[in-house]
Amino acid sequence: MSIVNFIEKFRKEKRTLFTTPSHGQGDFVAPETAKMIGRRFFSCDYSEIEGFDNLARPIGMLRNAQDTAARIYDAKFTFFLTNGSTSGIVAAMLAVLHRSDKVLIARNCHRSVYNGLVLSGAVPIWLLPQYNQEWDIYESINLDYLEEMFSKNKDVKAFIMTNPTYEGAMSDISRISAICKKYNALLIVDEAHGALWNFHKSLGTTALLQGADIVVHSLHKTAGALNPSALLHIGKESDVNPKDIQQALNLITTTSPSYPLLLNIDSTIEYLNSQQGQQELSETVKNINRLRRSLREIPNLEVYSNNNDVTKILIKVANMSGFELSDILFEKYGIEDELANEKSVLLLTGMGTTKVKLKKLEKALIELCSENIRIIPENRQEKIFFPVIPRVRYTPALVWGRNFKEIDIKYSIARVSMELIMDYPPGIPILLPGEVIRKEHIEFLSDRKKTIKVLV
Repeated sequence: MSIVNFIEKFRKEKRTLFTTPSHGQGDFVAPETAKMIGRRFFSCDYSEIEGFDNLARPIGMLRNAQDTAARIYDAKFTFFLTNGSTSGIVAAMLAVLHRSDKVLIARNCHRSVYNGLVLSGAVPIWLLPQYNQEWDIYESINLDYLEEMFSKNKDVKAFIMTNPTYEGAMSDISRISAICKKYNALLIVDEAHGALWNFHKSLGTTALLQGADIVVHSLHKTAGALNPSALLHIGKESDVNPKDIQQALNLITTTSPSYPLLLNIDSTIEYLNSQQGQQELSETVKNINRLRRSLREIPNLEVYSNNNDVTKILIKVANMSGFELSDILFEKYGIEDELANEKSVLLLTGMGTTKVKLKKLEKALIELCSENIRIIPENRQEKIFFPVIPRVRYTPALVWGRNFKEIDIKYSIARVSMELIMDYPPGIPILLPGEVIRKEHIEFLSDRKKTIKVLV
């Protein structure tokens, strides 16, 4: 029985509740809240009352819903997450890593990996994915480089990577999985942006079908669910113990999970797996592909073509920075992008991306590219942070809570950072606490920050 059906059946009992939440399933709703989202949202908001299930130890409807999701995603076990992919990444790390365990991490990871390092006490070894200077983005994992890193660090417990990247670039997960198995390391894949892949083959192949041990999906990013709905899966062939994952989730997750979110997770997966949902997704993908083809015909506009995930539209305009393009789209056309960098702009699409929205974007770009407006001055200085392998003086766990002082960033070279500095989105770290500040950091950050916190 789905969570929706369970709650509908429960309502017919007309039970009188003296329990949390005290709004009484909509008997009280703050007036402004009622105007904005209505009372029906509250009508499915329950606590773990008699007959309901408990996300900390699911044995009833929640367990059934998770088992159904596991079958749909072809996983050994699936967990519903009501605190986003961040909680999934942290729980995965807590479940398989212990203090002083070495973990290999691709540097284009999300900041949630830093949280996992602080809580687990694991020792990070950083790997730089390939970097594309022309687009100012990370690309795929170089397999020879990965093999080399493992050969130098044979005691690595796990490898954590992001696939697809925020911009949609994809790595060869099958071969990465084979390398991890060769060195007896677990493969944890942050596949937050790949939640639709199981439902449309042209988008990409999920890491669950390519040998990953743990995969995390964000249903709210492209699959149309509410923020912050997500999933954590264990691969079918993995030896990761579901009890360890559950224990880790219980450590970091609220004891009052949101039933509206759980209901939305369940119903979103059910719909995407239905014939109607697959038809709608196919139509959405068709419309996005149609736009991508059209954009390639616009003079002075380039569409990034190395990404297999078509839902990520990464573009750049000749003689214009990504930041400038972003400003024009927003100020002149009312179009807000997901991400801008020095070279390019990312427009994220997915369930809910209508023909009308795509047409508005196409029209704006045609007009924009036909005008010579706001051209970059020839003497303009680019501000790109070229990725460098960080020097880790202390692990994030070791410097957590230690004393620091704030100094002029100009005089911080060779000092140990006590700040997590990143561009957000996508939340990729530039500098983490415990890492040595280099001249490259100072050069990149000097016009953004006057001071920086360093270890005393």
